[in-house]
Amino acid sequence: MRGVEPPDEMEAEEIMDTGNFPFDITDVAALLKLKVRHNSKGSVDADCPLCGDKRGKMNMNLSKNVFRCNYCGEYGGMIALYAKVYGISNTDAYREICDILKSKGAAPDYIIKRKELYGAIQQTAEIANVGIRHQTYSLLLSYLSLSKTHKANLTERGLTAEQIERYGFKSAPVFGNTNLVRSLLGQGCELEGVPGFYQNEQDEWQMKFNPKCSGIIIPVTTLEGYIAGAQIRLDQPFNGKKYLWFSSANEKMGTSPGSPIGFAGDPAAETVYVTEGYLKAVIAHSLSGKSFVGVAGANCCGNIANLFAAFKQNGTKNIAECYDMDKYENEYVEKGCKRIYETAKAFGLKAYRIKWNNQYKGIDDYLYAMKKSKKQKN
Repeated sequence: MRGVEPPDEMEAEEIMDTGNFPFDITDVAALLKLKVRHNSKGSVDADCPLCGDKRGKMNMNLSKNVFRCNYCGEYGGMIALYAKVYGISNTDAYREICDILKSKGAAPDYIIKRKELYGAIQQTAEIANVGIRHQTYSLLLSYLSLSKTHKANLTERGLTAEQIERYGFKSAPVFGNTNLVRSLLGQGCELEGVPGFYQNEQDEWQMKFNPKCSGIIIPVTTLEGYIAGAQIRLDQPFNGKKYLWFSSANEKMGTSPGSPIGFAGDPAAETVYVTEGYLKAVIAHSLSGKSFVGVAGANCCGNIANLFAAFKQNGTKNIAECYDMDKYENEYVEKGCKRIYETAKAFGLKAYRIKWNNQYKGIDDYLYAMKKSKKQKN
């Protein structure tokens, strides 16, 4: 992307009139994180951010800086593309693009708004209550196994065979999904509103495991012991990500899990520790015996207030922040830490920071190193 100076209102209107833009449609596509399916001379085919089509039906003309989706029929210039995605005016879209490019920042996340396609509405589902999700996920996990490689990986991180079984870790299936769905339906499981399940064009229920994304399924368990969602720790990063949610967002009758917060330990512990990542929380709890909360990311703690309210009611007095040691260098992580402190204070809970030898990034790494050191000494 090219660095540009954000215009004032008058300049923006003049540039919009003349069409002399300081960026092109490839810059806009990059900001929107569009999935490119095909490149040809002067043209690019990508997934449409307006209708959610994932077959590369949106064509972008690179010389004219215009787009057209051959599935939903939306078309226009590159400014209109950005504006339609965020529901803002073309002028505001232009200024926002300039601001982001100049600061080398990132465009905000957006929700793909499904369009009425060929006379049928692509309907998504409301997320099912946690009881239904727990029942469906529990049965699904009972049908799956854990590969020797994945079991060895978890053991190397400090978990025992009994702990691995207790927390329900499984290997993501790379085939046989159709039969698994049939088995779940045959057992009376509800799939509507359960993240990871959706309907195909024939209204048949499907399960969204990507065969290219092998990895370990991590059930995310609530304070009450329900499985609210699941993450997959990938064997190889996919699109720059090491973890993926088991999600069917933007699919027909599918839904997103959001970012559920996981818990491992005693719900009435005097001190509860908060760290990044549910797998990390499980490992840290298993190594220390302490109660751990695992948030999906440094700032992915939208319902942390409800959790802290429950802790307060249960008699918890202290919240110990155990975010990774890059919190001393990463402004984004430090911001998440402050949110933990502020939320704890709002519920009358004492909050403080835990730090350790920065040779170890995560609290789980540190605890495991200490356990091995102690064992060697004995």
